[in-house]
Amino acid sequence: MKPEPAVLQSCLLFRGKSVKEIEAVLQKITYTVNSFHKNSLILAEGDTADKLGIVLEGRIEVQKTHPTGSSVTIAHLNQGQTIGEAVLFRRENIVPATVTATGPCSVMFIGKQELLRLFTTDTDMLTRFIENLSERLVLVNRKIEILSAGPLRRRVISFLLEQAAQQTSEVIRLPFSRKEWAEHLNTARPSLSREMGYLRDIGWIHFKGSSITLLNMMAMNDYIRTVPSAPGQDK
Repeated sequence: MKPEPAVLQSCLLFRGKSVKEIEAVLQKITYTVNSFHKNSLILAEGDTADKLGIVLEGRIEVQKTHPTGSSVTIAHLNQGQTIGEAVLFRRENIVPATVTATGPCSVMFIGKQELLRLFTTDTDMLTRFIENLSERLVLVNRKIEILSAGPLRRRVISFLLEQAAQQTSEVIRLPFSRKEWAEHLNTARPSLSREMGYLRDIGWIHFKGSSITLLNMMAMNDYIRTVPSAPGQDK
């Protein structure tokens, strides 16, 4: 199966290249394209990280499992986003998390040696690869900021304000389901629902489905400034 060059244009690695240029690259490298059903395992924690994955279609989920058996969702990746670039060139190149398909999807895999060969002949792609690593680092730092934001209420409000800034609107749409949002905040769904109900009852937000309206951003920002970020009980 050959990936569509137009789809690869959405991947940072190929950004700036025309369809013809991408077709030329595909003719020069060896790659595979695999299809997966919903809930299928794409990569298992502990596998050897010897290839870069590019999501061509569908959506995938990256989860880290703790020794206790509980798991935390690290990321959800969509078309054009990559898998495995952060550990591909580590000395200990082991897949650090489990990657599964949240629905039918297809993923293109390029081996480590093929990438190295490609980078030696195309420095623009090497630059894009480094940019991709930088983008992923920003996402990881953002995740750490969310998880270290203290009480759950503070984490919820921080996330809502961040989404309002990103979507440039007081009416935001959640980028994932309520269950996935709870996992993103490292909490239980009932706890998240309780906090959302509280924020609605005091008149700070209104929500319906995946749409949330921020009714009092001033009070929410004041809360973020006054409530300590150190972990503790919700206020």
